[in-house]
Amino acid sequence: MNTKLIYEAVYNMLILANTRLDINYYEKIKNFDSKIKKEILKNAYLAYKSKRPLCQDTGQVVVFIKIGQDIKLEGDFIEDVINKAVEDCYKDNFYRKSVVKDAVFDRANTNTNTPSIIHTKFQKGDEISILIGIKGGGAENMTRLKMMNPTSTLDEILEFAKETALMAGENACPPMTVGIGAGGCAETAAINAKYALFKGKRLEYKIENVIETKIVSSQTHIASLPVCININCHSLRHMECTIKNNKINYNFINYEPDDVELPLNYKKVSTDNIEEIKNLKEGECILLSGTIYTARDMAHLKIVNAIKNNEKIPFELKNSIIFYAGPCPRKEGEIIGPVGPTTSKRMDKFAPELYKKGVLATIGKGERTIKNTGYLYFKAIGGVACLYQKCVTGAKLKGYGELGAEAVYELKVSDMPLVVCRI
Repeated sequence: MNTKLIYEAVYNMLILANTRLDINYYEKIKNFDSKIKKEILKNAYLAYKSKRPLCQDTGQVVVFIKIGQDIKLEGDFIEDVINKAVEDCYKDNFYRKSVVKDAVFDRANTNTNTPSIIHTKFQKGDEISILIGIKGGGAENMTRLKMMNPTSTLDEILEFAKETALMAGENACPPMTVGIGAGGCAETAAINAKYALFKGKRLEYKIENVIETKIVSSQTHIASLPVCININCHSLRHMECTIKNNKINYNFINYEPDDVELPLNYKKVSTDNIEEIKNLKEGECILLSGTIYTARDMAHLKIVNAIKNNEKIPFELKNSIIFYAGPCPRKEGEIIGPVGPTTSKRMDKFAPELYKKGVLATIGKGERTIKNTGYLYFKAIGGVACLYQKCVTGAKLKGYGELGAEAVYELKVSDMPLVVCRI
C-alpha cells in the first residue's frame, strides 16, 4: 500500500471534520436544553453552506492510526505524509494555523499547523484505520489529571468528571462532551481520555451543560488509578476511515443542516454611543454595531510592553472595544475568515492595565478571574465562527502582522450578538 492513500484520506477527513457538524451530535444538540442551541445550529448551517470552519480555532490535529502488521507500506515516511496532508489542507482551505514550535522556548507559529499529534498502534490483518480529532485550545485547556486511589469507585471518577466540567464552564464552549480516560500510567490515561471523546463507552450520567460522557479504561498497576478528564466543545470535530485493498472507506453520513431563526430579544447598540454603552445593564442582550479591535494573548503582551516603553501601539485605547479573537485566514471574496471569541481569562493579567488606559469594553468567552471592578465585558458565544463572520462588514490589519492569527485588526461589525456583563 502506498502512503499516498494516507495523505488523501487525512486531507479529505480534515475538511469534513472542520466544516461539518457530525450528524449524531447535530441531532443531540437539537434535542438538548441549551440557551444557545439556535446559534449553534445556525452556525452549523452557515458552515455547511459556505464550506468554512465551524470554529475559527481549527485546532491541533490529533491522529490515531492503527496499521495492520501484514501491510507493506511504500512511499514517503508515514508521519511525514500525515503532516504534509495537514499542512496542505490548512493552507489550501484557509484554516487557522495554531501550532507553535516549542511550548516553552520558542512560541513562534510554525505557520503549517504541524507537527500533528500522532498516536500509532499495530493491529492484525491488512487494513489501516485512521481516526482524526481536531482539538481547540479552549476546551483542551480545561483538561485535568488525577492519580486516584486504586479503590476509588466509578461514582467517584464520575464526580471528578462532573467537577471538571463545571469548572470548565463557558471556557469549553458548552454543551460539551466529556471524555474519561483511566488506567495505564498518567500519559496513558490522558490518551485514553482523548480517544474516549470519539470512541469511548457511553455512560448514563447527567452533568449540567454536557451532551455526553464517555470512558476508555485500560490495565494499570495494582497501586494506581490514573484518571484524566478531557473535554470537547459543542462541535465534536472528528472523522474516521479505513484503508484496505487500496480503497479508502470514509465513515461519514452526509446531510444538510436546517436553517434556523435566531432569537429576537436583543437591543441594538452602536460603538459611537459611548454613554449608552457605559450605562448598559448586566444581563442585557445586545446587537453591537460599529468599530472594534481584535487582540489576544501575544498582541496583549506586545501592547502592554509598548505602553511600559512609551512606544506606539496599533490603535487608540481610549473608548475602544477589544475583541479577544484570532480569525481564520480570509479567502478570496471574504471580508474576514470565520472568527469568534477566545477564552477571556487568559487576558486577565493584562486587562486592568488596558481598562485604566481607557478601554471601554472587552469581548470574549467565559468567566473572568478579575472581579468587582465594574469593568464592562461582553460575552460572546464560543465556537460559532461562521455566525460572527457574517457580522463583520469591514476589516483592516492594524498591527503585529507577524503574529498571524494573533495580529490586531480593526473590524467594522453589524448586529453582533453579545451579553452584557460587569466584572
